[in-house]
Amino acid sequence: MNVLQLDQNAARTGASRIRERTHIQSSLAPFYTVDETTIYPSSVLRALQALIDEYNDAFMPLVRANREWVTDYRYCIVDGRPVNWVVQIDMNGMTADFLDKAATMKAEEVREILRPQIFEIENSIAMYQFLARIFERNNTSFFRTNFCAVLNGLRQRFGKQIALLAVTQEKFDAMRLCEFGKSKGEVLSDEEVKRLSGFDHFFGPNDFRDHIRDTGSCEYLLYARTSDPIEKLKDPKYVVDHPLLGDERIRRIIKEHTLTFSVDDPLWPVGDIRRINDTKRYQLPMGMAFEIAHEADLFSPALADHLRAGKPHSEFKGEQLSSKLEAYLGSVGIDPADVISSTQAVRCKPIQGAYGCYGHLTGFIPERDFRYRLRRNLGRMGNYILQPEMITPILQNAVSGERYAYIDRNFFGDIGGGMQFLGGFRAMMPIDSNEAKSNRIHGNRESVWGEIVA
Repeated sequence: MNVLQLDQNAARTGASRIRERTHIQSSLAPFYTVDETTIYPSSVLRALQALIDEYNDAFMPLVRANREWVTDYRYCIVDGRPVNWVVQIDMNGMTADFLDKAATMKAEEVREILRPQIFEIENSIAMYQFLARIFERNNTSFFRTNFCAVLNGLRQRFGKQIALLAVTQEKFDAMRLCEFGKSKGEVLSDEEVKRLSGFDHFFGPNDFRDHIRDTGSCEYLLYARTSDPIEKLKDPKYVVDHPLLGDERIRRIIKEHTLTFSVDDPLWPVGDIRRINDTKRYQLPMGMAFEIAHEADLFSPALADHLRAGKPHSEFKGEQLSSKLEAYLGSVGIDPADVISSTQAVRCKPIQGAYGCYGHLTGFIPERDFRYRLRRNLGRMGNYILQPEMITPILQNAVSGERYAYIDRNFFGDIGGGMQFLGGFRAMMPIDSNEAKSNRIHGNRESVWGEIVA
């Protein structure tokens, strides 16, 4: 097993000005960038492409379980194999030293080094205007050129235009604000939608109902945005109105025309294996995570029986981890003894229905409070996955002296029959920010962004 050695506590100095990008229309502004560009070697790109191939294969049983009608996902199945047309890979940041080393390595070696460094792979991306324009030069960018090539290829392949679809009113209103900078009542034309996002139209629940009523079917391919509103992630008891997916006839139309494997029956309960929206189940066959249905899954048979009987926890010993958890930890280069001795922290995430850092738990397995929070969330949000908590690398800006923790967010899409690199975004967060201190490195108003290209 190759364990990633990134010298992650060492700051890498870069002399780069921070600039505010004021031309992006979004409620999430302001946005800040650095001029420095990170270039990935071909071995890293081939390694990530190979992992995406595994990701697509891992969707086969998920699609089978989710399928309700034979017409489901007809535009996402190619030669009997599921294809996620565009994917986002959130992963630990790669240092300059590692990228230099990776350039001389075989892609297969790099793939196994990177596998445990990936947090998640997403198949329904967001923030199209931001992605296309944050590094814009002369009205274009590396990402915009490649993303538009994906969309144009799908239009030509299937002979249809492509529309964004928000399946709830909450999602529609939120997308108007963050994707297009439009408040309620402000006009958003198809011309603006195309210019700012690359899509041909943007449907909310009401106008999509009108569309299928007037046409008798759906005239578009759909890029369906089906994730629950933030309110639902904060409070699992929050009730979401589903005017589209709650209607069986309309849900069937959406599942036939969608370009994303993300459409569930809202009546399927938490934990139902048919649920595919915001799923992380693909990580299990890929060796990227360990599934937890009960606290007892973490421990040896004797202690597991003890816990399932509702008896209090005994003292921890190294051999009390389950053999399956020990095997998983070993496969990603972690010594189980470090977990049981509280040297190595873990991160647990809901296996389905959540995105961002909502529902995440970080801590040490031996700590009672951590296990209490895990038990509570298992009851509220269904099964969880476990991954080792990763050490986040640090960058220092030589101009400002500011130090940042960072992750890499990379995008791939199918252009002409194969997954190709669309561009990447290095998300850097000041190390003294609350989010960085909690190791939640994603994107907010404190973030500084750097471009990743090939």
